[in-house]
Amino acid sequence: MLAAAFSLYRRHFAALALTGALSLVPANLLAAGAVVFGLASLGSGGVAEGRTQTQRMQDRQPDLQERSPPTAEAREARVRQIGREAVDGASGFELRQYFRDLVPIAYATAIVAAVLLAGLFLAHAAIVPLVVDLSAGRPAGPAHAWAVAGSRIGALLGTALLAAPLVAMGAVFFFVPGIVLATGFSLAAPIVVLERVSGRDALERSWRLLRGHWGEALVFWALIVLFSVLASAASARFPPGPWRPLVSALVRVVLYPLPLVGLVLLYQRALSTSGGSRPRDSSGRGSPGSPSP
Repeated sequence: MLAAAFSLYRRHFAALALTGALSLVPANLLAAGAVVFGLASLGSGGVAEGRTQTQRMQDRQPDLQERSPPTAEAREARVRQIGREAVDGASGFELRQYFRDLVPIAYATAIVAAVLLAGLFLAHAAIVPLVVDLSAGRPAGPAHAWAVAGSRIGALLGTALLAAPLVAMGAVFFFVPGIVLATGFSLAAPIVVLERVSGRDALERSWRLLRGHWGEALVFWALIVLFSVLASAASARFPPGPWRPLVSALVRVVLYPLPLVGLVLLYQRALSTSGGSRPRDSSGRGSPGSPSP
């Protein structure tokens, strides 16, 4: 499956990259904006507000000197009391500061994951008719691919708005649930485009079609995660500014079509093994969801 996807990717790279770029580039720029906003929120409270126990003790020194107890034992007890108060205050402040800093980080992670996943979902949907036609030897290009996807844009957006937040929340909480959900929804885009099913029905059908094909789907999602890491690493080599989101977008546009092509081919295989018939063309005629005669 991976070899077949790479062969199609290599032979039709320009058409696949241009098709995916139309949604991947805006999604990447929006995600970068979400990161900037999240980091700005993190810094607005003043990360430098934290104070150490020593600083707190120093702040209490004038009070201790002005009202010094009359005996050495009383002064020692007063010092211990001030130390305990400083520790207790520091613990409470650090806990509040931790949760206050955690909120924008979790927000940025969830928003970035949701935006990128929505862009990836739309790119996947546009690549579906392209792969169907190119696999059958019919001429096709980005304009035709997006025309087909555009005819289903309402259903695609509705399905993406349902799936992307679920996957994003799963990614925020220990990452693994996000990968499991993303894998389970892998075939939703082809289903929406070719079978005229959308929303929860498309997501549930994706899980049913994946029975016996989870290993292959996980391979393609491992590639998506790997390419995402490479995009972030490549952008980090540039100084902060507009170049970083542009570089990460370029890496994603170049690399993401490979696993997306693989997921379309996986849909075709899963459909044939489940007793369905493949679509005759990218417009969906041929009732791909109906059983074979």
